[in-house]
Amino acid sequence: AKNHYYFLEKDDYEKWLETLTKDLQRSASIRGSSPYFWWNTGRRYVTEYGIHYEFYKIDLDQSNDRRVKIFFKRLNPDGTLRGMPVPIRLVLEDDEWKVFQTSY
Repeated sequence: AKNHYYFLEKDDYEKWLETLTKDLQRSASIRGSSPYFWWNTGRRYVTEYGIHYEFYKIDLDQSNDRRVKIFFKRLNPDGTLRGMPVPIRLVLEDDEWKVFQTSY
């Protein structure tokens, strides 16, 4: 999950794409798909507002050995919080944690 936001902030689309599930990777180039929207929205937050993301907590009530829900703080350039922490959900796919739902 940290890599997902890190590669978004670094504008490394290929590495960011690798953090997604295989199904999402396949649809990423389709205009209107979730990954297409996520990348463009996330990059807009980074480039227009200088946002960066910091790990906040794991939601243990909505996590198990195959799925996990994690929250990240969305921070302004001065370190202040911009809105509420945002969730990201990962699933274990081929022994690797992959993003299947995220927010920016």
